[in-house]
Amino acid sequence: MERESHYLWGRRYLLSVRQEDAKPSIKLGHRRITLTVRPGSRQSKREAIMHAWHKSLLHDTVPALIRKWEPRLGVKVNHYFLQRMKTKWGGCNHQARNIRLNTELVKKPKDLLEYVVVHEMIHLIAPTHSEHFLALMSKHYPAWREARDGLNELPLAAAAWDRH
Repeated sequence: MERESHYLWGRRYLLSVRQEDAKPSIKLGHRRITLTVRPGSRQSKREAIMHAWHKSLLHDTVPALIRKWEPRLGVKVNHYFLQRMKTKWGGCNHQARNIRLNTELVKKPKDLLEYVVVHEMIHLIAPTHSEHFLALMSKHYPAWREARDGLNELPLAAAAWDRH
């Protein structure tokens, strides 16, 4: 059994990998994530299972945040997309009214995910980081500077998969 640290919603969990001749699964316990994979599964397969799980957790959380903020901001998000991003937490295509969110956000506290959602939604009103954008952020999400700083201070990922 391998043991690694992983973050989920800002909390640190111990990852236990079990090998079983069964469909791959993930179980979240009190301070433990148990990943069950078939014997001989490659690391890339384990990573793909974890990434799919992370995306499913975000898909369970993001729509409610968008619905919460659409009437407050007076905007409509047509679609949101989740993807791995190396350098950014989110992105916005204001013409298409779409937002993109980094799947690594699942590792951060939920209030920081909310900050990124609000940030990208405000870009639907103010596409650049202009004075107008900053004023809207301050009006609708007064603690945005603290959230931004917290997002960049916390560890992005836990132990690397190949570390053992």
